[in-house]
Amino acid sequence: MAFSATDAAFEGFRLVRRNPLALVAWTLLYAVLTLTALFSLSTMIGPLEAWTAQAEAMESVDKPSLDQIMGLMSQFGVIMAQVAWLLPVSLIVGAMLSAAVARGVLSPSRDRFGYLRLGMDEVRVLVVTFVLGLVMGLGAFVAFLAWGLLIAAAKTGGGDGVAAIAAIVGFLAIVCGFVWLAVRLSLAAPITVAEKRFAFFDSFAVTKGRFWPLLGMAVLAVVMVLLIQLLSSIVTMPLAIISGLESWSFGSGQDPEAVRAALDVTNPWVIGQAVVEAIVSALTVGIMYAPFAAAYRDITGRATPAA
Repeated sequence: MAFSATDAAFEGFRLVRRNPLALVAWTLLYAVLTLTALFSLSTMIGPLEAWTAQAEAMESVDKPSLDQIMGLMSQFGVIMAQVAWLLPVSLIVGAMLSAAVARGVLSPSRDRFGYLRLGMDEVRVLVVTFVLGLVMGLGAFVAFLAWGLLIAAAKTGGGDGVAAIAAIVGFLAIVCGFVWLAVRLSLAAPITVAEKRFAFFDSFAVTKGRFWPLLGMAVLAVVMVLLIQLLSSIVTMPLAIISGLESWSFGSGQDPEAVRAALDVTNPWVIGQAVVEAIVSALTVGIMYAPFAAAYRDITGRATPAA
């Protein structure tokens, strides 16, 4: 099956058009997560106010004891623990949506629950994306460390002018290197879902010789996502202002009442804001992820088994 970067870039729209209930399912998942997160954050306001008052009182103490400092830090840790669930749950939801989009492209007949599952496919996607994220993070650390050493060596040997050139060239090299690596690893999730195994670096073989078409496909998908977010702001911005979220974001973060209003999940405007944002997020995840599943399907001619 021939791979067309332009055709694959629009796969997300085809997926949603083919099964609009999938968009509804993804929206509900996002909305539940968002509203639950808002409620969890709202429960922190009172304890944070009390903690802030204690911290301010401690500032007036000439030499606070180690026990006082540790006690204050411990209280802050207890408060933050109330939202510690957000990171793992967000990672799980991300894996569910990534697998769902891949499933929707590769096995359209498996459409119950909007392609959403919570099984081994999702576990494998979560592990693969987490490991690849660590690889990218480690690569970034090494690359920027080498960049800093290059600048220091250039400055020592040739002065500020040579160092500036080395800084620009090195930075561009790092950016190009990470774009290349991201494209070459971009089919890891679709391969993992399609072949039902941990496909950490199998994407390299599938993407070999197709870097530029895949990069063009990704750029098109990003442009479409940006356009959708821009257009959706016509609706989300007024809702954010009415619900209080916008005023909180732009300078009222120190006003507990503004924070409470922005996080009040009993406020219909807050609920409306969360639902609209969930719709936009669900649509953009389909538009962003589906092209890569389509690329895998078209390059290899494979699809997942109907199960």
